[in-house]
Amino acid sequence: MTENIALSTRIRLARNFKGYKFIPQIDKEDAIKITKKVKDALFSSNEKSPLMFRQINQEELKINGKKLVEEHLISPDILNSKVESAVIIDNNKEISIMVNEEDHLRIQVIKKGFDLSLAYSLANACDDLIEEGNEYAFSEKFGYLTSCPTNVGTGLRASVMIHIPAICMSGRLNTFIRNVNRLGMTLRGYYGEGTKSLGNIFQVSNEVTLGISEEEIILRLKNIVSEIIKEEIKLREAINSDALADKVLRSFGILKYCHMIGYKEFSSLWSDVLLGADMGIIDNIDCDLFKKLISSLAPYSIGEEDTLKRDKLRAKLIKEVI
Repeated sequence: MTENIALSTRIRLARNFKGYKFIPQIDKEDAIKITKKVKDALFSSNEKSPLMFRQINQEELKINGKKLVEEHLISPDILNSKVESAVIIDNNKEISIMVNEEDHLRIQVIKKGFDLSLAYSLANACDDLIEEGNEYAFSEKFGYLTSCPTNVGTGLRASVMIHIPAICMSGRLNTFIRNVNRLGMTLRGYYGEGTKSLGNIFQVSNEVTLGISEEEIILRLKNIVSEIIKEEIKLREAINSDALADKVLRSFGILKYCHMIGYKEFSSLWSDVLLGADMGIIDNIDCDLFKKLISSLAPYSIGEEDTLKRDKLRAKLIKEVI
């Protein structure tokens, strides 16, 4: 059950190179130099490291940029960058490196499930590859220097994507948000800061990056997420009833037989069905395949511009899975 509550883990490191102005004050010439630095470091590693990288060129970003945002591989900001920028990903699409976004460098790793240590070790490996032969902007007093003061220190943002329908149904979500905030963490929406929940999915992430080590941030987040998972499981047992079974099966019926469906409605029903599969109300669903639908059926990920055709195609793809 845990793997269907903690859906994915993300580690992001913010870095800047010493001797260059920060974004957005950087000039075009220096932005090009920084892009070259990162590309040289990563692509040379293809010969000596198991990590294999490729660059997403500007044309590909123009065509597929919004889809990559839906997949959490890039931020919307990189699509609107006014300076020379780049996006480099690994062949598994687990590692995404944005150059000249809010900082010179944003190293991001996303792993399925709840594995902060593994995600951090991968991000750290990428960080070491780039730092070899380059020098970061670093202060003995403050740590890594960044464009946004809230990232100064470790430059580390760690987060876990959690599916918590029972907590939401119980009416205790606001209490959880306050409790998480008191512990130096924050609960954000599906696409991060400033966004809303989608399908009862939230991101739990650290807020403090200064005066605390990377290991301590990860340990604190791991402990908090573990407690949230325990509470979600406990509340699922409390709400287990005929009324819940009816709600779940009705949602399943709509997804199974709908002719067309919008993404917002789908995400709500998706949450009910995943909950039902987890609790044994619905049998014979491949949860791993079903979980992927929340990103693969997002508007730009479907690849159909016309809304009506997109909603029809979404219904068709749902049927193929369930």
